[in-house]
Amino acid sequence: MSEQQDLIPVRALNQVTYCPRLYYLEYVESVMPINEHVEDGIFQHRRVDDPDLQNRPRKDGDTIQTRSVQLSSERLGLTGKLDLVEEKDGSIYPVEYKRGDGPGGDNGRPDFWDNDAVQVCAQAMLLEDERGIAIPFGVLYYIGSKRRVEVPLNDELRAKTLQAIRSIRELSLLDAPPEPLPADLRHRCFGCSLATICQPEETLYCLERRNLTPAEESTAGITRVLPQGSEGAVLYLQEQGAYVSKRSEHLIVRKHGEEIQRVPIVGVQQVVIFGNVQISTQALGTLATLGVPLIFLTMYGRFVAATTPTIAKNVLLRVNQFKLFADPQRALTLAKAVVKAKISNQRTLLMRSLRSRSPDESTNGSENGRGSDEPAAREMAELLSRVDRICDPAVLLGTEGQAAALYFSQFSRMLKAAAPGRGFDFKTRNRRPPKDPVNALLSFAYAILLKDCFSALCTVGFDPYHGFFHVGRHGKPSLALDLMEEFRAIIADSVVLTLINNETLTAKDFMIWRESCQLTEEGRKRFFEGYEQRKSTVVTHPVFGYKMSYGRMLEVQARMLAAHVRGDIPEYTGFTVR
Repeated sequence: MSEQQDLIPVRALNQVTYCPRLYYLEYVESVMPINEHVEDGIFQHRRVDDPDLQNRPRKDGDTIQTRSVQLSSERLGLTGKLDLVEEKDGSIYPVEYKRGDGPGGDNGRPDFWDNDAVQVCAQAMLLEDERGIAIPFGVLYYIGSKRRVEVPLNDELRAKTLQAIRSIRELSLLDAPPEPLPADLRHRCFGCSLATICQPEETLYCLERRNLTPAEESTAGITRVLPQGSEGAVLYLQEQGAYVSKRSEHLIVRKHGEEIQRVPIVGVQQVVIFGNVQISTQALGTLATLGVPLIFLTMYGRFVAATTPTIAKNVLLRVNQFKLFADPQRALTLAKAVVKAKISNQRTLLMRSLRSRSPDESTNGSENGRGSDEPAAREMAELLSRVDRICDPAVLLGTEGQAAALYFSQFSRMLKAAAPGRGFDFKTRNRRPPKDPVNALLSFAYAILLKDCFSALCTVGFDPYHGFFHVGRHGKPSLALDLMEEFRAIIADSVVLTLINNETLTAKDFMIWRESCQLTEEGRKRFFEGYEQRKSTVVTHPVFGYKMSYGRMLEVQARMLAAHVRGDIPEYTGFTVR
């Protein structure tokens, strides 16, 4: 082994034998999520990993047992901690503990899994180097069935173990992970902690999509790997002067010493703080430990910062992000995908809204009320058809601006709720600051959507401040703004229209001062309810065909962008609704 090569952890041989892609994501990209199976494995190993028992030989009947034995070999290029080393009747051998029942050895099945056998073989080879003796067998103990299985360390298994070491060296040199397992081995993906990151079926589908017929493409039949909806609620804290602390398993919100809210921490998915709200270090530490993002916004809703438990370890994703986004042509291709999705979704919302109006409300006199007959919709369709042919980022930006101007020129027609005076009169888009209730709602909705896009990108491991479309914006989370473009109309604008048209918000829910308009505290509460309701709305993914909430779709799109950046899939497709 050369001096430059790091020692390979023995457990990595198990992963690479089970699935080379699993190894690459865990050890090359350093993505190591925890799911219930991993948690159970940690719990089952609690006695083996007891620090009081490490490297301390103890006699159990006629057997000497030593737990947690750390060994390394420069010759093999391996290092690892052996769960248990037993010495009995002049023989010495490793014992590896595994959660689950194991294959069982009946109905023609083997007594042990190949990947487990490779791991215990590597442990025995380390022990051979340490003791200078030959070891003929190792032992696997399957905790679920409480079975001890003896594994013969024959030439075939030793050759397979050495090949696993070579495979790891080769995989570590790749710039992108290998393809997911073939169909006959796809059952191994069930229960894998990396399924939500690897997304094997989605990745293979994207690789094959170009060769599919329209009929095959419409029946993808992909299994959804992320939960359909978000688990837990978003806690919005906007009471100025409030103080958040932790007591037992609850977050306690007080103002002037009086408790005004008590929330079980286990039910919180995200905490959003507006303006002058204080939080204790104990509460902050607990949220970080549990992986609950804490988002800071100004009192008016402008994004300030976010705290995450730690910077994601998959630095290779960020290296590839910087490299790909620095390539003008590839950045333009990504930007076109996002702009196409944005224009398409704006046009869809426009057509839906105008189609739902009665014929006498339609300004063009169309009796069939078809939204696609609207001049603005037709012009947006024409702009959409040009996007793929654009070769200049400035032209793309101009096209996106034209489409937005057409869209907002018709926005007032989508507002069905009449209001006196300045209530919900919308003439044009304005901001910094917004001057009327509709613009105040739009700006606030975009700020809240931005923090969700920011969180999704951090979860995946991106640098949310380095984008491919909103470039050159100092201090702005450019990539979060890029991702947000796909969802502006279908989440943020849709919420605004619903709140106004259903009269959930009225003119009294806004404050106007010196040509600046903002929501009242009570108005914000109603907005949050409407926003979270929209995020929980279930919709079908346009490419993969499974159903998922809008909130989850943010993460799905972030993960598919990561798959493209890693080199897993040839192109990124923006999210659109029909």
